[in-house]
Amino acid sequence: MKKFFALLFFGFTWLLAQNMQRGFPVSVKLVSGATQKAEYVGSSADTVFLGGFIADTFTVVKILKDRITFLSDSNGTVLKLEQADSLYTALHTSQDSKAQDTVAPLPQTDISGKSLVFPATRRPIDSALAVRIHDLQIQILREQGERPISVSTADFPNCKNSPCIAKDAETRGAVAVWTLEIEPARHQDSLNLNLHRFLFSNEAQSTERLTISAKNATSELLSKNRFIEWIQKAKGTYQAPQKPKESKSFIYVQTDPEGANLARKGGDVICQTPCAFAINDTDKVEIEAYWDVENTLWANKAIIRPIPGDTAKINMRLKRVKPEVEIRTFPAGAQIYSDAEVTPHSRPIGYTPKTLFTEEPGPAELHLWKEGYKDSVVHFHVSATSKTVVEIHLDSLTQPKDLQAQEVFQKIQKRIFWGHLALGTSIAPAVAGGILLYLSHKDREKARDLKNELSLPSSGRGKNYQKLVDDNHKYADRSKTEAYAGSGFLIFAGGLFITGFVLSF
Repeated sequence: MKKFFALLFFGFTWLLAQNMQRGFPVSVKLVSGATQKAEYVGSSADTVFLGGFIADTFTVVKILKDRITFLSDSNGTVLKLEQADSLYTALHTSQDSKAQDTVAPLPQTDISGKSLVFPATRRPIDSALAVRIHDLQIQILREQGERPISVSTADFPNCKNSPCIAKDAETRGAVAVWTLEIEPARHQDSLNLNLHRFLFSNEAQSTERLTISAKNATSELLSKNRFIEWIQKAKGTYQAPQKPKESKSFIYVQTDPEGANLARKGGDVICQTPCAFAINDTDKVEIEAYWDVENTLWANKAIIRPIPGDTAKINMRLKRVKPEVEIRTFPAGAQIYSDAEVTPHSRPIGYTPKTLFTEEPGPAELHLWKEGYKDSVVHFHVSATSKTVVEIHLDSLTQPKDLQAQEVFQKIQKRIFWGHLALGTSIAPAVAGGILLYLSHKDREKARDLKNELSLPSSGRGKNYQKLVDDNHKYADRSKTEAYAGSGFLIFAGGLFITGFVLSF
């Protein structure tokens, strides 16, 4: 009962605050020179109380007297604080006296045998939602056999607090009291609806909370019977729908050849054929079997409808397949890596969009990298019998430190690229240099043989002798040229190799 009084008192206090006493309009000029219109609601020793509406709520603020230059009424007449206090006192004395003279006792609302539904306590911004929920609550309670009635503190004119209201309602034969609190939830853009019900017959108190989106509050309340179930839970009459009894079925699969891995489409391997497995589904089931031998994949798929409580049998003949995986990113142009962790030494296997071929169905993952976007590791399941399409929306980098780290990564990656290019390029001049040195050696040997032949006594000094001399000079000169060129190529190749090694490692 105490808990109910606390809840009702909270609502009663909120409603009472809506009818608080107001002042009379004045114009206030501050020492700073600013002028503001407000309502004068009294003063104390060194403070003036001024009222006004903030976010649809009448709010009273305090201002030190020495901050105010002067006050003036609606006619522009300057008022002293004593005059303002006298006018404020006279205004409310006149209103109270007039109310006592003119207000006649109101007839009491008949609440015997009825459920009292009080207005919701809420923020001003949630006023429209509170009205909609109040009307829905009245309608649902009426359809559920109760006799709801909308009431407020005005229906209890002789009471100034919640215990008095509760006692008066019970005396007048009320059956139950419903109150509602609408408050912001912990998560942004969400609301908590706290529905309280107090039953006078056994003093039973129940509270049921419902969290909904502030933006789509009404549509969420009306979807999937949420509002009705919320009312039923508060009343203690809610019964969860019974789930249909599960009837296990079995599927027996044989393949040609045997020993194939069997799986439901997109799932893990269940067993190896021939085998049977249990299933609770009653709709059609797609299964696939695959068999890998000597880097060649054989597979097939089938669609089967389980027989409730019985065993469905199927035979599958496997055929040669080559699974495809198409990788798409938005935006396109992302580098694709097979490594789980990408380093500057990692080599991409392509750029999106790209179709990859594999011989390994089942779970797989790839690493995607693109300049200006976050790294993405995508996990997917490769189908053995149909093309697998993977689409990824890349998230942009926004933090300066992440962009800077990616820039450093790119610089290292480019340096390694040029290092590998230099290492690869060094092979050609090294081979050319080696060939030239080999030719130089051969030409030098020919020149040496010709020189030895010319030194023989029988060589003579005829035309043949002169030809041998010319050939000797030709081979000797060509050997020197080839030696110089070959040495230059080897030196150049060595420089490229050292540069490439330094850049790469």
